[in-house]
Amino acid sequence: MSHEIDINKESEIQAAKDMKKRDGETNMAVGIFLFVLGIPVLIGTMWAMDKPKAALINAVCGIVLLALGAGITAYGWRGFRKATRP
Repeated sequence: MSHEIDINKESEIQAAKDMKKRDGETNMAVGIFLFVLGIPVLIGTMWAMDKPKAALINAVCGIVLLALGAGITAYGWRGFRKATRP
């Protein structure tokens, strides 16, 4: 009976690690997507230079997308590394 409880507990721990690993991979994918999405927004700022208000808004949005993407990617990487450690 005790052996059966230990097996169940170990399988629950492994399942939790697998979920954290998947969450980390998902966060990295979303973060990379946002980061890459911020690049064309910043590039698009060049075409809005004749309208200073539009250029400022584009620049701020691009920087926010880059920052969010980098942050979410780092958070996902940290979670992934934590879940794959022995």
